[in-house]
Amino acid sequence: MVTGDGTLYLANSGRHQIVRLTVGGELLAVAGTGEKGSFDGSRGSAVFSLPASMALSPDGALIVADQSGSVLRRVTLARSGEEEAIPLASHDPLPHMPGVLVEVFGSMGDVDQGALFSVPEGMALDGSGNLIVAGRAANAIHAIAPDGTVSTLAGTGEAGSRDGPCDTAQFNAPTAVAVDAVGAIYVAEFGTSAIRRITRDCVVTTVAGGEDGYRDGPASRALFLRPRAIAFDGEGGLLIADTENALIRRLGPDGQVTTIAGNPAQAGGGNPRSRDGRAELARFAHPTGLAVDSEGNVFFTDSNEAIRKMDNSGFVSTVLRTPDYFEGGALSGFFGDLAAGPDGELYIADSGYSRILRLAPDGELAVVADLGHGLRSPSGLLLAPDGTLYVSDWNANAIFRITFEEGDE
Repeated sequence: MVTGDGTLYLANSGRHQIVRLTVGGELLAVAGTGEKGSFDGSRGSAVFSLPASMALSPDGALIVADQSGSVLRRVTLARSGEEEAIPLASHDPLPHMPGVLVEVFGSMGDVDQGALFSVPEGMALDGSGNLIVAGRAANAIHAIAPDGTVSTLAGTGEAGSRDGPCDTAQFNAPTAVAVDAVGAIYVAEFGTSAIRRITRDCVVTTVAGGEDGYRDGPASRALFLRPRAIAFDGEGGLLIADTENALIRRLGPDGQVTTIAGNPAQAGGGNPRSRDGRAELARFAHPTGLAVDSEGNVFFTDSNEAIRKMDNSGFVSTVLRTPDYFEGGALSGFFGDLAAGPDGELYIADSGYSRILRLAPDGELAVVADLGHGLRSPSGLLLAPDGTLYVSDWNANAIFRITFEEGDE
């Protein structure tokens, strides 16, 4: 808001403070301590909670919409010569991890048989050390050899749902891959709400789903709604982030699909918000990332700016929540994938903020890589057994390889 004398008043929402920019370019605090809350008092002691829109009243006071408290606050501005020295609110930025080396491992410029390596998402390693990549926009599954050579493993490049040999099979927006104990590749297909399988002799079949909906039971009858992530658990079950149904599902070795977290009664019903508790009572929205640690804990993303965990007892808890995305929270709410490390650490692909974060077991966050390393919209993550972290970036159309100096990972 600009006054008649050219002074610009700003609501610094994420810092819970009202500031002004003088004609001379100086930024000064007008009201608010910088702490989040609600407290009336002098301009230097008052406390706001996500202040936003402002207006100037006829008598010259600022009227401030204080969002979190759903109230309007009145700020009487100081007269000339009566300015109160109020410290500008500040924050400590997240630290960057030292000893990180980021390099491109595969990019859109790599062409195989005329098919572009385009919009890569989920990744997995096969038994030969090849990086298997779901190419969402390419409607294909790619392989990157250890030397960086990119090839098309399955899919013609045309959107479809045709089963058969790899060179004639069709996919529709594949988003995630996982490799089972015998080397078969499972694919989460966003476009057709299906789970597909590529056998070792390169034949594609539809295992489950194929139309939008929700249904548990035999895989041949099960239905999903836009699955985005898959991962195998320690018992050979395929865990599925059933994104638009806001559920975590499991395809067991016996061929049965069951819901293991979330309330099926709310399937397809939008955002059920968040609730911790027993798996069948838990609530979360649009899980797009999924990881299983060495102890069998299942981690998944929640678009309510949170990371959730389901432990071996079936209890869902919130591991990390940083709300207020538009006001500078540590997580954007636009997640990609997760990767679980051997020492209890989690890696998070945050597309909204164009960075990879590391969540330590003690809850400390650090930036692994960001725009300064060339990342744009990181989506998929894979932590290899040797500690190398692979990142797919759908906006950059590239796979990045991140290595750490010994002792820093």
